[in-house]
Amino acid sequence: MSPARRNWIDAFYWIGVTLTLACFAIVMAGNTELVGRFEHRGFPLSWAIAIAAVLAFLAAEACHPTSSGAIQKQARTSLLASKLELEAVESQG
Repeated sequence: MSPARRNWIDAFYWIGVTLTLACFAIVMAGNTELVGRFEHRGFPLSWAIAIAAVLAFLAAEACHPTSSGAIQKQARTSLLASKLELEAVESQG
């Protein structure tokens, strides 16, 4: 995996973590006058931040290289490695 792609995955993950913590903080401070004026009865600010957090986590998962092609390539590589190990053991014995 390239470093640039890894940076995007890390960025989306930490954005999701930060937004999740912000959501909890807003819910806890929802009864205060400062945060209470930003809360809307129909669609609270904490819900909007929670949706943004979920989207950030989904973006991090979408950037992750777990496509079927990568899994098949990894399976073939591990199968080839195990065959080579078996041949090496048989040739020694």
